[in-house]
Amino acid sequence: MKFKAVIFDFGNVIINIEFQRIYQTFAKFTAKSPEYIEKKITENQIFKRYETGQFSDEEFREVIRQTLGFPLSDFEVDTAWNAILLDIPAERIELIKKIRQKYPVYLLSNTNNIHIQASNTYLKKAHGISNLDVLFDNLFLSYEMAMWKPDVEIYHSVLKKINLQPNEVIFFDDNLHNIESAKKIGMQTILVEPPTSILEYCKNIF
Repeated sequence: MKFKAVIFDFGNVIINIEFQRIYQTFAKFTAKSPEYIEKKITENQIFKRYETGQFSDEEFREVIRQTLGFPLSDFEVDTAWNAILLDIPAERIELIKKIRQKYPVYLLSNTNNIHIQASNTYLKKAHGISNLDVLFDNLFLSYEMAMWKPDVEIYHSVLKKINLQPNEVIFFDDNLHNIESAKKIGMQTILVEPPTSILEYCKNIF
């Protein structure tokens, strides 16, 4: 495989995540079932709307209150929302550092400000790294770009900003739809399927 840059997704590629923890934590705070919480959040497309910058953090918290029909505090909303985030193994950080000695490394994620702030707090506490910007040459975050994977526009935007052709990058993501749309425009792709980690996928590449 020949390429000039590496693009990583964030969730389940760099940071371990577990979606169900969001619904379970909201359920504890509201005494409503996790199934009900998941249904309401999914029906109202909360992830996509928030992660494409359609509302601010304050508006997001209010949308959650209205959607779930419960007067959650800001702290409770953030705590439940961040319950999805688990850990970033030190070996993955070392891998990024190793790759960056040879290639620029970028992060491309469907994400939101609350999760990014929580991830930065975790990085500082667990690894002594001030924020994600230190680890990557650039961050491409859906909520800042007002774009969303798997829409091909987000890939074209990233490629334009890093001044490379689709076939000149290798893209790692855990979502098959994201991989398929990136592949359609000519990007080299690797589908990350946990529990197999990027260390295994990268073993014979770098």
